[in-house]
Amino acid sequence: MIKIKTTIVITHKFNDTRIGILENGRLVEFYVEREGIENNVGKIFKGRVENIVKGLRGAFVNIGLRKNGFLPLAEIPEEIFGIDLEEEEKVKKGNKEELPINVGDQIFCQVVKEQMGEKGARLTSFIHLAGKYVVLFPTISRIGVSQRITNKRERARLKEIAKKLKKPNRGLIIRTAAENMPEEVIVRDYHYLEGIWEEIEREFQRAKAPRLLYKEPKLALKIIRDLYTLDTEAVYVDDRNLYYEICNYIKNYTPELFIKEKIILYEDKEPIFKKFKIEEELNKALEREIPLKSGGFITIDQTEALVTIDVNTGSFASEEDPETLIFQTNLEAAAEIARQIRLRDLSGLIIIDFIDMREPKNRERVYQELKLCLANDRAKADFGKPSRFGLVEMTREKIRPSLFFTLCEECPACRGRGRILDRYETCLKIENELTNKAEKLKGKKILLVVSPYLYEYLINEYNEKLTQLIKKINLHLELKMNPKLKYDEYKFLEEI
Repeated sequence: MIKIKTTIVITHKFNDTRIGILENGRLVEFYVEREGIENNVGKIFKGRVENIVKGLRGAFVNIGLRKNGFLPLAEIPEEIFGIDLEEEEKVKKGNKEELPINVGDQIFCQVVKEQMGEKGARLTSFIHLAGKYVVLFPTISRIGVSQRITNKRERARLKEIAKKLKKPNRGLIIRTAAENMPEEVIVRDYHYLEGIWEEIEREFQRAKAPRLLYKEPKLALKIIRDLYTLDTEAVYVDDRNLYYEICNYIKNYTPELFIKEKIILYEDKEPIFKKFKIEEELNKALEREIPLKSGGFITIDQTEALVTIDVNTGSFASEEDPETLIFQTNLEAAAEIARQIRLRDLSGLIIIDFIDMREPKNRERVYQELKLCLANDRAKADFGKPSRFGLVEMTREKIRPSLFFTLCEECPACRGRGRILDRYETCLKIENELTNKAEKLKGKKILLVVSPYLYEYLINEYNEKLTQLIKKINLHLELKMNPKLKYDEYKFLEEI
């Protein structure tokens, strides 16, 4: 297996922080934190239950954001309300006395999914606090070790450490970064999280809902906490203040990881994102079509809940054995698709249409390549088996808007549809509107204002039909263009 070299590149300008994660020199993840646009995922609130919807088996909770968050009943630990949600009879009866929570109750809530559009944030009361080596679960009793740690002896050692640390009615998971780390380092991280939780509990008792009790560190420090290890090639930062802040954070929080030579203040004249070709990769990541070295290409179309990815052969050279060439193209596409899924932060239901292959073993090999290339993905994913037509279905955890929705806004011309009305059809609309008002418009002077896009078509392609209509209705029509109008927009002004 090829050893992955991870580089973290951070740029900070005018309170705007952007971070690129490179693996073996290629951009695989991108994060942005803008002033005035806060990320709520991970925040812990004291919330107030505003409404309980039995049909949805959940409650809407006021946590102080623009819209109330949604808290499923299954996301409330039994210890909080003293019933077992597995006992379906209790939930199905729906009597007020038997509901786990009531309107007006004040409760711990943590945001697990950002509010998107008209949907409020998704909440849980299974609170978790992430450290470098440990995730603390203060409201449920459980022990776990990261599945990415595969060495049996190391897993057993870490599990013993977890058992010694665990307190009644509390839980913890040992993170991947804890592999081969000394016990005292893991214990220190756990006690640090315990101290944070004790302060949160004190604030919960003092505060009146809705109230923010805890929020994650700023983006740059959170990325360092979650991704920076001794195996990291380097961290490049182009802002001096942020550079010192990161250095101090590592020295104070995880001194065993501080290697000054790996934390680099970037001071070259060339912009840091241009130097590492991150700008170039981001521009490509916003395109619908991605070319492959084989001559094939991938197309990606996404909506809020569904992503379709299509692999095409393109114009690659002819081959005596097309199955071999198709197989190689699909293998290359699988690796690129995995990278694009992470880079674009694609989520929800993802359907991938590989080029059809005859051999079942080839289909299985491509499928395994896709899974292997997503092995480093931190978002949870679930895969369906490939069909005989080459389709692969998978789902990926959705926590925040994808890159496409983060860096782009809705097109004012097509209003997010991706298409606008054909010019001929728009001209027919103009013609129909004039025809429907023929009696009222007879003998009048009319000014028709259109976009440059429509103006050219009306003058060159539709002029004859429009002239015949004007004579038929008996009106004087003047045509003008306005660059401020959208592509398919037009306006009538009477009595010019």
